[in-house]
Amino acid sequence: MKLFALFAPILLVALSGCSSTDVVTDYNPRADFSRYERYTIADSSGADKVVSPFIVDNVKESLQRQLKAGLYKQADTPTNADFLVRYYIAEAAETVDRSPRLGLGFGSFGGNFGVGTSVGVPLGKDKINRNIQIIIDLLNPADKKLTWRGSLVIELDDRDPKVNANTIERAVTEIWSQFPPA
Repeated sequence: MKLFALFAPILLVALSGCSSTDVVTDYNPRADFSRYERYTIADSSGADKVVSPFIVDNVKESLQRQLKAGLYKQADTPTNADFLVRYYIAEAAETVDRSPRLGLGFGSFGGNFGVGTSVGVPLGKDKINRNIQIIIDLLNPADKKLTWRGSLVIELDDRDPKVNANTIERAVTEIWSQFPPA
């Protein structure tokens, strides 16, 4: 039991390092979000040129589902909108997924003292993960000034577009769940 008490804090710190990226939000505290009912998608929405148009379409469709689920209505004209919605998809830093490694450990344990060493032997090639950042902005339609922003970095799957669509849906849902600010 003493051994568990010794290693529990170390395990918690290690697991907290494995948590996913959180949504980052910012907003204008003077904005009155309770008046937001009708929206229009800003013409300046889009993505970096390297981002697939399919990814852009998935983000737009997912965002429109979230707006509809939040009981927001699309304005018939931009002048009738209470807020503009702008989305942008940017390529984020790629990460390297190290291949599994085989560890050989040697050590001793005597009394209350332990020593250990390990040697890692790579078992395959490193994998480069493609990441994108989804940014959702809400703008004041009169002056086009930013009132709220939410963003999240996600990892894309290079092999399965269906997995990407699901990942994007979850990401946009997670971003939109932070609106309105508390």
